[in-house]
This record gives sequence, C-alpha cells and structure tokens, in this order.
Amino acid sequence: MKSGLALLVFAGLALATPFARAAGVYYTDQPAGAAGSVFSLAPDGSAQQLIVTVSGTPDLRGIAWHRASGRVFVLDNGPAKQIFSIRADGTGQQAVVGVGASILSADLEIDEVSAKLYWADANPGVSGNGFVFRANLDGSGVEPIVTTPPGVATAPYFLFLDARDGFIYWGVTSSGNGPSSFRRATLAGAPDPDFILTTATRTRDLAVEPGTRTVYWCDRQSGALFKRALAGGAHEIVLNNLNAPHGLALDVEAGKLYWADTGGRGSGPFNTSARRIARCNLDGTEFENLSIPAANSEPWDLALDVGSPTYADWRMRFFSIATPRSGPADDADGDGAPNLLEYALATHPRRDSDVPRLTLEGAALRFTRRLGAQLDYRVEISTDLRTWHFNGDDTALVWTSEQPPTPLGPELELARVVAGPALSGASPLFFRVRVTDGSGMNGMTACLLRSLSALCTIGV
Repeated sequence: MKSGLALLVFAGLALATPFARAAGVYYTDQPAGAAGSVFSLAPDGSAQQLIVTVSGTPDLRGIAWHRASGRVFVLDNGPAKQIFSIRADGTGQQAVVGVGASILSADLEIDEVSAKLYWADANPGVSGNGFVFRANLDGSGVEPIVTTPPGVATAPYFLFLDARDGFIYWGVTSSGNGPSSFRRATLAGAPDPDFILTTATRTRDLAVEPGTRTVYWCDRQSGALFKRALAGGAHEIVLNNLNAPHGLALDVEAGKLYWADTGGRGSGPFNTSARRIARCNLDGTEFENLSIPAANSEPWDLALDVGSPTYADWRMRFFSIATPRSGPADDADGDGAPNLLEYALATHPRRDSDVPRLTLEGAALRFTRRLGAQLDYRVEISTDLRTWHFNGDDTALVWTSEQPPTPLGPELELARVVAGPALSGASPLFFRVRVTDGSGMNGMTACLLRSLSALCTIGV
C-alpha cells in the first residue's frame, strides 16, 4: 500500500437483505499590431507557460482544446487566414484548414464525441453571408452548417457548442457599443426562430450550463458577467465592475466561470483583472486573477482542459487558494466525506447533496473510481465487522473477485466486486473500500458508513 491519506468506505451485504496531464487553461494573447502567443496555466493560475509565439502580425482569436489528441486548435484571422493546431507542450504545430477572406473569422469550438471542428465566419459586408463551418480535425470535409442572411444583423462571431442537446449558439457582433444578440441552430443547421437573446451593449461570448439550463455571457462594454434561464426571463448580474471580459468558458462540474479580459480600464474594484485570465464561482463569489500579463498583453479567448488525473489537479479546479476547509482531510460541504474521498468517488466537494456512496447490485459491490489517478482502491471484506480480509494479505485466499467494470468517461469507471471463493455462501457479508493516496499527504484514516455510522471513526 502507498503511504499517505487513506479513506475507508464501508458497505454491508446480507444475502437475504441488502444492508495524465494536469487540468489547464489555454488562451490566445494578441496585442494589436504585434506577434501573438498561446499560453497555458493551471486552473488556480499557477504554472503559466508560453506554448507558441506566432511572429509577424497575426490575429490570434478563438481557441479550443481537443482532449483525445492532446492538441490546442487556434484560429488566426491575420494574413495566414487559417486554423492551426499544436501540442500542449508547444511541439508539432501544423496547419488545419483555411478560414477564407472574411475579416471576422473569430471563434471555434470542438465536439469531442464526433471529433468535429466548428468555426464562425462573419462577413461584414452588406452583401456577404455569415457562416458557421464544420470540418474534421484534420481539415477535411469542410461544410457550411449555418448560413445567415447578408449583412451583420445575424452573422456569427462567437460560438458555443452544446453537443449534448444538439445546438450551436453564436453571438452577433455589435457595431460600436451595442446592442448585441445571441442566436442558435441545430447541429444540422436548422435555425431556431424562438431563441434570440438580446443585450443592451457590446456583448461577447456565451456558455450554457446544461444541468440548470442557464446561459451565461460576458459584456465587454459594461464590464459585467450576466446569466438568465435559457427559456427566458430577466438578466441577472453574476459579477460586475470588471474591465472588458471577452472570451468565456464554463467548468460545469466545478461550478466555475473563466474569462479573458482584454481591457485596460482602471475603474472598479476588480480593475486588476485588466488584460488577464480570471475566474469566479457561478454565483460570482471567489473572484481570482489567474494569469501574469506582459506589458502589452491582450488575452482574447480561452479554452479549458478539465481533466483531473491527480487530487492536486482536481483541488485547483474546485477550490480557490483562499477557500477555507480545502485540504484533503477537510469536509468543505459538511456531508461527512473528506475532500479526498469526494475526489476518489467522483462526487462534488462543495455540494452536500452529492454524497459519496457504495451501492449494492445483487451480491456485487459497486463504486465509482478514477482511472489513472494516484490512488489505490482496496476492497476488504468481513463477516463480523471485526476481522477484515483482502486479496494479497498474509493468506493466499481469494477474498473478492472483480467483475468487468463499466466505463463512465475518460477518467471514471464503475467497479463491481463480489465475494470470492474464500467466503462463498457466507452471510452476512460486509464490504469496505480503502482508498490510499500516494502523493505524500499526512497519514490519516477516515471512513464513511451509511447504516453502520456508529462504527465509523476518524483519526490519525
């Protein structure tokens, strides 16, 4: 067993009665009339790194992250007029597809499931149509998905892809300081005449939270982040007194909003957010500046890699630096489960309704576990809650047997474990799962019980 923080999770069974790489932020930084760059940083603002600088006078705008390939895709609206991709370590840059002659090719999105790239092309001329194009990630199979009427009244500028519900959203660029609007169409290209979100001033970028059906957007003119119900209703301010919030990204699981700030205004309590990447909770709390800007920095758009291969990565996503009770042994939401246990069993550490659980499926113990994480999950079994056995102890007996797990995504799987031959036919049976972290944290043992909570102790 690895040393470090260990957590015990218990479940009982009577036969008759059931008792990789770190997460990151990628952003384009495009000072006017100068070389542009792509940067990465950790979700808490640490480990900022330069990925690539494009010489000359490019116009680096939209950016997207493709997790399966580990590549960042960037739209360059400068003389190159192309989308290129590059590995997160700065190697392997390659051209993907040309974006045409429009001077307002601005944003792009990636559908991870279909491995398709979408980008906006807003022709500013009176006679030119606006488009949302789609292609394979290697640039092949280019096709227009959305075609808007001539002019700028409905032309796509910023994009948001809601692959789960089958919509592509786009923002219509404003003339001067506004007004702006957002529209949408199905992924097949059929416009939705019932969805038009109009804003008063110069709005940029949006994101939709599918669970709550809430749409978030940023307004660079008013210096505010807004939200409203997707179905309609009043606009609510999430956070105001910012500089010029521009690109927007949503970490749904962690409940965080990230944005790129292109402004240099010095007004408002958060004026230090100028020309930086910043984030806050979905309710506007825990505002944090993340990036370290250069003198002429002008962040334009950002994309998120929300992978959590280690507890440290996961903690940076869910907690700010100043969050109380954010340590692995703390219980931030007061649900009885330490934060490390929430990570190990893939529950939310700041939502007390989301409690880590072991469940029973017939005679099988079920629990969610993380793939590739620096964790050991050891299933132990007992008939009396006093003596516990596990495969690999000081006997050669097979105490438990694991059934084929069910994949739950790129990081999670559903494990199924049954009693082995050593306890075949025994009743009652009790299971517990010992989760051990090998990152060098202070040694501690904790346990989580349901009906047997009186037996649970927490101690060093």
